[in-house]
Amino acid sequence: MPVQDSYYIKARASGGGGSVGAKIPKTGQTVSYATGDDGDLEAGRATDFFTLPSNNPHGNTNRFTDYLGGQSYSIGVLVDWSTYDGSTVLGYSGATGTNSTVTWSSALSLASSHSVSSFTSGWRLPNLNEAVNVCNFSLNPPLSYSIWFKSAFGGVWARSAMWTSTTSPRWSGGALRYRNDMGIFDFQGKTNLSAKDGFAVRDFTVTGTTLT
Repeated sequence: MPVQDSYYIKARASGGGGSVGAKIPKTGQTVSYATGDDGDLEAGRATDFFTLPSNNPHGNTNRFTDYLGGQSYSIGVLVDWSTYDGSTVLGYSGATGTNSTVTWSSALSLASSHSVSSFTSGWRLPNLNEAVNVCNFSLNPPLSYSIWFKSAFGGVWARSAMWTSTTSPRWSGGALRYRNDMGIFDFQGKTNLSAKDGFAVRDFTVTGTTLT
C-alpha cells in the first residue's frame, strides 16, 4: 500500500440543507479569470458566501452564527444556517485535540468524545461534504475555517492538514484530508500520522431559536 497517493480531489462546494430542489451553495469566488468561469457566473444558492437569501430562525440573514444567533462564539460553536432543513441544522466546533498529527482512527475518537458547554454528545468528525460545504474560494487558503473560523474561535483553526471521516474511494486503507496550505483534498493512509485532529460537527435540533 502506498504511504501517500498523488491523486487529488479538488474541493468543490457541496449541497447542504435547504428545500427540495434547492441549488448548491455558491463557492464564494467573486474574481473572474475568464468569461463563463465561477467568478464570472457565481452560480449557486445564497446572496454571497456569508449571507442567506432569507432570514434564519434568529431573524437575520447571517449564514454563520453562534448557538444564540449572534457572532460572539463565546463557547466555540459555529452554526451553518445554509444546512437548516426546517428542523435540524449543522454546527461546527473548534479543534478536538492538540495541534499535533494523529492517525485517522484517533481523529474519529477525538471528535466523537468532543464536548462543548452543555453539548456533551453527538459530535463527530465531518465527512467530505460537510468539510467542503464551508469552503470559501474567495479566500487564500480557500477555506472559511482557515480564516473565518480562526477569527471566531481564537486562532485554533491553524491546521496544515485535517482529517475527514470519508474513506478514499480508490483505497480503503486511506482517508480523505484537507490540505489547508494548498486548498485541495487528497488522501493518506489511515494509520499514518499525516494529518491533524481537525474539528467536530454535530446535528442540532432547532426549536424556535433554541438548539439542543
